[in-house]
Amino acid sequence: MPITLSKVSHIYQPGTPYEWRALDDVSLTVPDGQFWGIIGPTGSGKSTLIQHMNGLLRPTAGQVLVDGIDLSQRGVNLRQLRQKVGLVFQYAEHQLFGETIFEDVAFGPRNMGLSATEVEVRVARALERVGLDPSFRSRSPFGLSGGQARRVALAGVLAMEPRVLILDEPTAGLDPRGREEILALAKTFPALGMTVILVSHSMDDVAELADQVLVMHRGGVHMLGTPTELFSRRAELEAIGLGVPAAALLVDMLRQRGWDLPADAVTMEQAVARIGAALGKGGGRR
Repeated sequence: MPITLSKVSHIYQPGTPYEWRALDDVSLTVPDGQFWGIIGPTGSGKSTLIQHMNGLLRPTAGQVLVDGIDLSQRGVNLRQLRQKVGLVFQYAEHQLFGETIFEDVAFGPRNMGLSATEVEVRVARALERVGLDPSFRSRSPFGLSGGQARRVALAGVLAMEPRVLILDEPTAGLDPRGREEILALAKTFPALGMTVILVSHSMDDVAELADQVLVMHRGGVHMLGTPTELFSRRAELEAIGLGVPAAALLVDMLRQRGWDLPADAVTMEQAVARIGAALGKGGGRR
């Protein structure tokens, strides 16, 4: 289910002194089955962009197509669209409301008109996918740790079994263990047949997970490519206030000190492999 934006612009509060062009002539296509990372400075248009992908916002100009359907057409069922394109907001656990975890996770499937049996199946499957034991279903969502609550919120979206899953800063505010748990889960979703779009301020997370990285700047597409392609352009990223993964910095530092290393490492696993190979050749230095 590809998502295509064609010359999309979005203006907040048009015609007022507070008019702001959040998106400016954006064109791109997110193909089926890929894991995309979206990065960019604060105010670059990341959140506005993803909210166009499931119809929460309509473009001021341009066209948004989801699975070939123009979201600006009359009669488009946005409710059904949002079941196919799931969006997990930053601090999604703040939206939990049910007396039990089951009630929270079941809310979406029930609104889809599914039978009680199918709702039970969906809830059980979603809890399993986020690594929560079935015993959690009867617990209150308000007595959980931050990481557990975030996983419950994620399960509520997964229970609708979307074909596209958008994660907006899914690790924000979590401790290291909670971050690792959420990122480990995100890594599994493409194998379930989902397209995944991750908005993040962490260059390391994006380098580790993404097939393609989109860099937004001043409401437009600044760069688009693989993590290796993007993070090799360190000077360009730093010019707009972004960094590169720690692994790329490490390799760059060693190269400057004379180590014979390729410049394509963007994850720690890759950096360790490159450094190990260089040491095996005689210490690494040229």
